[in-house]
Amino acid sequence: MINTVLIAGAGAVGLTVAESFYKYDRKCVSILAKGERLRRYREEGLWVNGRRLDFSLADAGTDGTFRPGGEVSFPDLVVVACKSHHLPEVIGDLEPFIGKNTVILSLLNGIKSEEQIGAVFGRDKLPLAMMLGADSQRKGSRVCFTRRGVVHFGGAEGMETGRDRDIAGFFTRAALPFEYHPADMKKTLWFKFMVNVGVNQTSALLRLPYGAFKRKSPHTIREAGEILESAMREVIAVAAAEGICLEEKDIDRWLDSADSLSDNGYTSMAQDVLAGRKTEVEIFGLTVMEYGKKYGIPTPVNETLYRALRAVEQTKNVL
Repeated sequence: MINTVLIAGAGAVGLTVAESFYKYDRKCVSILAKGERLRRYREEGLWVNGRRLDFSLADAGTDGTFRPGGEVSFPDLVVVACKSHHLPEVIGDLEPFIGKNTVILSLLNGIKSEEQIGAVFGRDKLPLAMMLGADSQRKGSRVCFTRRGVVHFGGAEGMETGRDRDIAGFFTRAALPFEYHPADMKKTLWFKFMVNVGVNQTSALLRLPYGAFKRKSPHTIREAGEILESAMREVIAVAAAEGICLEEKDIDRWLDSADSLSDNGYTSMAQDVLAGRKTEVEIFGLTVMEYGKKYGIPTPVNETLYRALRAVEQTKNVL
């Protein structure tokens, strides 16, 4: 039974999830941090929707002991929600915190984080997982959202497991919205990958909010939507070569769901560009390019998006 959780990554996704656990039982959840970030969290606090939440902080810079409620133990569940380029460092920080029975859930974007984490801690500790439908916005140590989103998870092995039932039970008690996919989680993960490849990259490059891509918004920009859909179609092509059946109707499914997003909201990658932060373009455009080369499938839209976003990341060095 899962009773304690450690959050690795106090960004938009991490704090949105952590807030549910905090409201359920503030003693059950801790935030991993070290160094300057730990100092800042202690001094400034962590805020969600205008409220300061006094999370327990697990210091990754000391002996790695986990003390929820003052008792030394390993967390039952670790939720990894950092940016993809921080994952190698976070994996190192987590090593002292992973016990024999600790379960790990990765909510990173992309389709490779479970492999990276599993290579260190054991693939059997991780179901496939993702967050979909959240509209969280982050500024420093403050996160705001109107839609919490839904955690989707399921075993890569395509069957129901006791590990997954334990996760579902904890999420149910904590009132964290989730959907369990014991049979088709791999396709679900690729669906989100397709969505992110399209909307994250296009919105970041053009610095546009969701309204520009919505079919029923007065702010729709047709050409922006065409770039988004073209990038998604390249994912459909490489997914087919991987044995994953994505279709044109999956693009329509996301566009229909996007109508409920705020016109003024921005994707996480667009937020990164606007704030001058490193983006996650490597796990989107570059990954599509790698699969394209593997199977001999042209990916010109994603190649262009990748190169353009890498140039955007470097403009501060020349302007």
